[in-house]
Parts: sequence; structure tokens; C-alpha cells
Amino acid sequence: MPPTAASEPLAASRASRLGDATLADLDDRSLIQDLIGPAARAVAGIDVASLLEARPEELQAWGLPRPARRRLQAAAELARRFQPATPVPPSFRSPRDLLPLLAQIRSARREILGLVALDARLGALGGFRRVAEGAVAHVSVEAREVFRPALELGAAAIVIAHNHPSGVPEPSVEDLRFTRTMRQAGALLGIPVLDHVVVARRGYVSLCEAGLIT
Repeated sequence: MPPTAASEPLAASRASRLGDATLADLDDRSLIQDLIGPAARAVAGIDVASLLEARPEELQAWGLPRPARRRLQAAAELARRFQPATPVPPSFRSPRDLLPLLAQIRSARREILGLVALDARLGALGGFRRVAEGAVAHVSVEAREVFRPALELGAAAIVIAHNHPSGVPEPSVEDLRFTRTMRQAGALLGIPVLDHVVVARRGYVSLCEAGLIT
């Protein structure tokens, strides 16, 4: 379809502004402007991370027209789906080392509870093993369900993980209570729970790093 008369000035103006610059050369704000055009002026005071994580109603409240909202949400969803693959390190040294294994649950719309089983050298025995799913997955699940995959794999230790679909990875009171219960069960089974990692789309909290478990 040939460009309309209205779109030609916009295209010419943008081409003049960008010159021969590639997308990789542009800063974040310029990429937003390139994506949604003049509508970017309405959200000039909103940081890019907030734009990419915003709900449709928030984008509307900030003054973005529907076409711009759709383009922004589509770009954000593609970015989440196609994050560059990160190799899994040979052994678990910090919670960050396990984040590649948790990528599948970080943007999930429902809460998913699972674990990563570790061998005696703290190497991951496969990937993330899903245990339960639902609004109160980690509250209703019992210890035997959590440790079943670990026993099947002959794990020497485990790291429990679940996501917060709200986007806020701060652990709740229920998270802390559940972790204490699972650590007690792990001590009886001889399979220690080294950490409980709560993830969200753009962040995570390690209960061990935060000093919430000892």
C-alpha cells in the first residue's frame, strides 16, 4: 500500500532526524519516538521501563491514543518473549546464576511454584521443575509435592522459586512462612533448601540475599 499524504511528511521528518543511524545507535527515548511517533510527546515524562510494563488503562490515562498503545504493548511483549538466551553456569554461586532457568515464569500471568534441583557440586540437574500453579500455589502445596522432583532426581539440595504476576517481587508473609516450612522438611529429608527466589518481569528477590532466611 503506498504511503498516504499524511504519513509522508512524518516519514520525511523522521528520516531527516535519524539520518543514517541504526536502531542500535539510538537511545531508549528515541526508540520510543521512532515506535509511536508524535504520540511520544504525551509520555515524555514517563520512564521507558514504566512504559513497557504499563497496563493499557495506564497508557490511556497518560494520554496515548489507541494505535500508539497497541504498538507499545506489542513491542514490549515481543521483547519479553525473545530475550537473548543466557547460558546456565556450571554451578550455582548466587541466585542470579539461576535466573536463566526461571525466564519461563517471570512474565507468567498466573503464579507458578517450582524448584531447581542441584547436585553435590551445586550444578543444576536439568531446568526449572514446575510443582504447582494458581493464585495461591505456594500456600496450598505440601512438602511432599515440592520434594518429589528432588527425590526423583537424587538432588543434594534445591532452590525454590515462584513468580509474582503483579510485577512486584517483594516476598509476602506467606512466602516467608512457606519457606520456613519447606526448609524444615528439607532438613528432615537431607535435601536442604538453599534459597527461595521470587521473580517478576523486571526483578527478583532472593530471600537468602535479603537476610530473610538463615
